[in-house]
Amino acid sequence: MTGPSVVEVEARSYELDPYGHLNNAVYVNWFEHGRLAYLRDRGETYTSVPERFGVHVVVVHQELSYKAQVELGDRLRVESRITRFGRTSFVFAQAIRYPDGRLAAEGTVTMVCVGPEGAAVPIPPGLRALLES
Repeated sequence: MTGPSVVEVEARSYELDPYGHLNNAVYVNWFEHGRLAYLRDRGETYTSVPERFGVHVVVVHQELSYKAQVELGDRLRVESRITRFGRTSFVFAQAIRYPDGRLAAEGTVTMVCVGPEGAAVPIPPGLRALLES
C-alpha cells in the first residue's frame, strides 16, 4: 500500500442537486481530482505519463459508496492511495472526509495501463516505482 495524497475541495452551488445536496456525479469528479493530485505529488500528470512511460492510465472500473450528505460550502478532503498492483493494473482506494474525519464517501477505482495499440500492457517498471513511492 502506498502513502496517501490529500486534496481539499469545497461544495459549490452549481454542483448541487435539486435537493440541495452534492450531486452524486460530483463525487466521481472529486475522486478524479484526487488521483491527479496523487500523480502531481509524485511529479507527474496524465499527460506526462504517456510521454515518459509510453502508456496511458485509464479507469476500467469504479465503485463508490455514499456515507453522508454534502451541502453548499462544505469543505472536505479527498484522500487517495494505491492499495494493490496487478500486472497491468492498479487499484486506488479513495475517501472523501470532513475535517473532523467523518466519511462522506469512499470507493475504489481500478486503472489499467494501455499501450499505443489500445490494449492493456504491463505496468512499466519506472511507472510502478513512481506509483509505489
